[in-house]
Amino acid sequence: MDERVARTIRSIQTLADLAQFEKNAEKRQALTDEMREAVRARSTELGRISVAERTGLDLTDLSPAEEKIVLAASEYAGVKKKSGSGASRTFSQLRNRGLVGAAEASVIRSKPAQGFQGLSEVDLADLSYEQIIVDHPEEFSSRAQWYARRTLGLTNESDKPPATGASLTQERTEALLRWLEARSAADGGHLSSFTNAEAAAAIGITDMHRSGRAFGNIQSRIDFACYLLGLPPLGLTADTPFDMAWAQQDRSWAFPIADMQGAARSRIWSAKDFELVLGAAEQLPGQAHMSWQRELSVNEAKVRAWAFEIERLEPSAPAPGEREGTTRQNPIWSRNELILALDLYLRFRDAPPSKDSVEVRELSSFLATIGRQKGGGEAQTFRNANGVYMKMMNFRRFDPEYTADGKVGLVRGNKLEEAVWNEFADNPQELGRAVADIRAGGRSAGPKHEAKEDIIEQAGEAPYWVWVLLSSSMRNCSLSGGKS
Repeated sequence: MDERVARTIRSIQTLADLAQFEKNAEKRQALTDEMREAVRARSTELGRISVAERTGLDLTDLSPAEEKIVLAASEYAGVKKKSGSGASRTFSQLRNRGLVGAAEASVIRSKPAQGFQGLSEVDLADLSYEQIIVDHPEEFSSRAQWYARRTLGLTNESDKPPATGASLTQERTEALLRWLEARSAADGGHLSSFTNAEAAAAIGITDMHRSGRAFGNIQSRIDFACYLLGLPPLGLTADTPFDMAWAQQDRSWAFPIADMQGAARSRIWSAKDFELVLGAAEQLPGQAHMSWQRELSVNEAKVRAWAFEIERLEPSAPAPGEREGTTRQNPIWSRNELILALDLYLRFRDAPPSKDSVEVRELSSFLATIGRQKGGGEAQTFRNANGVYMKMMNFRRFDPEYTADGKVGLVRGNKLEEAVWNEFADNPQELGRAVADIRAGGRSAGPKHEAKEDIIEQAGEAPYWVWVLLSSSMRNCSLSGGKS
C-alpha cells in the first residue's frame, strides 16, 4: 500500500469520514485487502475514542473481558457508521451500566441483540458480547452465560435460564461482605489481618493475575458504599491496598491512606454496619470507578473531608439513600412522588436503570423542581438521583418476581410504599392514568386512597405523555428493550 494512502488513513479523525473514504475507494475499485485492513484498524482506534467520549468510562487498566467489550463496541460503532447510522443505543447502555453490565443487559433477551447480528454479518461474531461472556464466564452471571450460550448455539445444562437475580458483581460483593462480617464477628468486631488474595479466594476468585482487577472493583464498590455511609473503607482492613487504589491522579491532595487504614482496623464493626454497606452497594453501578469518578467531579470537598476526618466521624447509620452528608432532613416521600417512582421501577422491572441514567435524572429533576415550587425542596439533596434510585428500589421488597429467589430488597421504607404497590403494581392502566394526572397537575387519588397533597403544578420539560402511552406495554420489558 502506498505510504501516502497509509498516512491519509491514519490522519482521518472521525468514523463518518473513514466510512466515506472506504466507500470512495471501493467505488473507484482501488480498495485493496491491505487498505481494507488499515481502514479497519483505524476504525477500531476511532471507535475506542468514541466509546470513551460518549460514555465517560475510564478505559485504562481493564480486565480481559472488559477490554474485549470495548473492542466489540468500537468495531460495532464502525460497522454502524459504515451503514449510515450510529451506535447511540450501545453508548447509552455502556454509559448507564458500565462495560460488564451493558454486555449482560444486551444478551439477556428473547432474541439475539442487534449488535450480535451486526457483527455476525461482517464475520465478527467472535467479538460479540455473547462470545466474550462464554470466553470469560468468571466475570458474568450464570443467567447471562445461559443466554449467551443459547444464542451461539451451545448447549446449556437446563432448558430454562437461571432466575433473575443480582449481577455476578453484586453477588460477589455480598459474598465478600459476608466473609468480612464473619471474620469480625469471630474477633469481637475487629477485622484481623488478611491478604487480598485470601479475600478473593473466599468469593471464588483464585487467579489474581487474571481476575485481580475484578476483585479490586468489588472491593472499591464496598469502599464507596462505606464513604456514602460515613464509615471507614473496609477495603483498607486488608494487609495492603491495591497498587492503583486511592491513587492521587490529577488532584492537588492525596488520600491519607495510613490514617484511613488505622480507622478501618480499629473500628468495632457491627452486623448493622455490614447490612447498611450491603444495602448501599446494591444501588451502585457495577463498575466502582464510575461512582468514584462522578463523586470526585461534583463533591471532591466532601470526599476529602471524609478521608481526612474519618477517624473522628461516628456515623449515625441512616437508611441508604436517605443520607447525603447533610444535617437537613428531607421530607418524607409523598404518595404522588411514590407513584412516579413505582412507575419508573415497573417500566424497567427486570433491569432498573442506574442512578446516573437519563430516566432517573429526569425524575429527580422533575421532583426537585416541583419541590422548590412548593417551598420544601431547597436542600441540595432533595430528591437527588441517588435518593430517587433508592426509593425506586425500595419497591423490590414487595415484588414477587424479585423475592422469589429469596432476595429481600431494601428493607427500609415507609408503609405508604406498600399501599402504593398494592394499589398499582398489578394495574398498569390505572397507574398510567395516575401518572398522567400527576404530571398534568391533577391529583392521584384512587378509589381507596385520597391524595394528601397536590405536589405537581404543571407538566415537566420532558414529553412524559409518551411514557404514559407506553407504560402498559413496557411494564415487563427489560432495559435492553426499553428507552435508554
